[in-house]
Amino acid sequence: MNKKILTLIVFIIILFVTAGCQNEPVTTNELSSQAPTAESGYLAQQPQNGMILHAWNWSMETVENHLEEIAIAGFSSVQISPMQPQKDYFGVASWESSWWKLYQPLGFSIATEKHVLGTEEDLRSLTEASDQYGIKIIVDVIANHLASGEDQPLNQDVQAFEPEIYNQQLYRMDNGMTSDNSIFSVVRGSLLGLPDLKTENDLVQAHVLDLLKAYVNAGVDGFRFDAAKHIETPYDEQWASDFWPVVINGVHSYADDNNHPGLFIYGEILNTAGMNRSYGDYTPFMSVTTNQISEDIRGAVVARDVSRLVTLDYLDDVPADKTVLWPESHDTFASGLTDGLSHEMIAKIYAIEASRNHATTLYLARPKDTTFIGAMGSPLWQSIQVTSVNRFHNFMIGTHEDIRTEEGLFLNERYLADKQGVIIVDVENTGEVSNITLNHLDDGHYKDQISGEWFTVKNGKISGEISDLGVAVVYNNPYEPKPVVYVSDDGSYGSFTDTKTITIHAYNTTEASYSINGGEQISFSGDQDVQLIHPDQNATVTLDLVVAYGDYEITKHYEYTKSNITVDEVTVNNLDTSMTDGQTIVAWTWEPSEEGQWVEGTYNDGTFTFDLPEGHDYFLLVTFPEGTTTYDWADKIAQTNDVQVPSDGTYDGSTLIWG
Repeated sequence: MNKKILTLIVFIIILFVTAGCQNEPVTTNELSSQAPTAESGYLAQQPQNGMILHAWNWSMETVENHLEEIAIAGFSSVQISPMQPQKDYFGVASWESSWWKLYQPLGFSIATEKHVLGTEEDLRSLTEASDQYGIKIIVDVIANHLASGEDQPLNQDVQAFEPEIYNQQLYRMDNGMTSDNSIFSVVRGSLLGLPDLKTENDLVQAHVLDLLKAYVNAGVDGFRFDAAKHIETPYDEQWASDFWPVVINGVHSYADDNNHPGLFIYGEILNTAGMNRSYGDYTPFMSVTTNQISEDIRGAVVARDVSRLVTLDYLDDVPADKTVLWPESHDTFASGLTDGLSHEMIAKIYAIEASRNHATTLYLARPKDTTFIGAMGSPLWQSIQVTSVNRFHNFMIGTHEDIRTEEGLFLNERYLADKQGVIIVDVENTGEVSNITLNHLDDGHYKDQISGEWFTVKNGKISGEISDLGVAVVYNNPYEPKPVVYVSDDGSYGSFTDTKTITIHAYNTTEASYSINGGEQISFSGDQDVQLIHPDQNATVTLDLVVAYGDYEITKHYEYTKSNITVDEVTVNNLDTSMTDGQTIVAWTWEPSEEGQWVEGTYNDGTFTFDLPEGHDYFLLVTFPEGTTTYDWADKIAQTNDVQVPSDGTYDGSTLIWG
């Protein structure tokens, strides 16, 4: 055959194949196989540019054990709970009953013992490990107040940690409760009845700065100041002080001098800054929470009213790069304001906020009803919506944005000459994008990183179908994905009696398999329901997972307790007789998400036995004055940490923590 004819035939075939592939577009970017770091497109270089995972109530060990997943999920920073010496050390306890005690610290140092989340040594281990991934650690700092006492304003245990503050009484309680009605009420009032520290005092400032320096020495990369609104600025008239210049400038200088520059610092300012005060009074020193913007976005999504987003913008006195947004905070969740919102709803709110240029958005890792302090809780921070939005945000750093609302949709175009994409949130549940006008995306095909489907831009209009999740993250990501896998129950939420069904969630995988009790590896893809079962009456059921994308592999091991013993009596032995002799002991028992009840029992020489109400899985012990027959928490002498009822009904009381 003539070579010219052969060449023409090959050319025609190529044209035909190319034309036939227009409905199945592909990207041509080279893929990276690097670990999940800033260089591999997963993280932002600086906390202000990236997303924050609020690992609320997680222990240092728990955070460290999940750093790989956190990096893969695209979070550049992790915010941990306060690590100052804690009020009423309670050992293991449920988050619902005890998290607030971490926000009433005993002093300005890093705990070295008796802290439910770990110690300074554990914190140092975490920061060293997080540096390997480029993840920044932000710690919550309490500087407005210290722990309250029962018979006096300041907890007597403060004296051991802050003897000068305690003995000189560098706090006030006589100015009423805080309110937004005046500068005086905001910065001199008592927050929730707690002793308001004299933050204008040089000694108090020095002690707070010493704490921040200690955190820098431990490798911490930033701070979130609790109740920053209630600490005066240099602009608060006769109530002004130099607290913020001394503390913030001081720690920045210290970090710079010790080769740890670039600290990210933000303060909690809720609702308003107060009468005759401004958010802008704080921004010379730190970023701030602008929760009213967050609440407006949440309100629009919950009401399914996209028109409420039309005029939404940053505050006049707080630029985007000083703004911290959130779908919910630990306060809104714990107070019941947002805990009823579905994950899909939270993910829509998060997508709107995290799509924004320059601003930082925080995602709260919710605890579950039965989560003990220190545990991870809900794994939904790894969901495909959250991860995809994070990666989009990180990839688009440095681009412009163009926001619009149309046909029930929120759209944020992000664009430069070499980077283009759009996040689309289906606020009003329309389900489809049909010829919606865009201003900046070139004609072509763009992949929704959540559904895997393709959107088409033609003549400045975009069309495609949004998945049932209600969020589309539309751009052509040049970086190789990393596999993600998590389970609906990791084994920490109680035992089961016969069988238990859990769901394995996996995506970005080329291979995925699971094994029950060490048996054969069973392949699966996507979400997979698995039945946990064991032939023995009482046993530990194991679940092993292996997922991979190409050469990048992740393995997981979980253990679940199968218990066929019905416990109707609990025996706690080896009790500390110095805590129990000569006092009345009762148990407080409960089942998850339900109100508990007092249960009397029998005490004899360090052993306490009581009947367990049907369905109750947890207990703690409480002591009262001898002869007490009517029980009120206000009258207690001491109580223990929370305990999950053992499968055999017997518990070693020597391990209990009394507080």
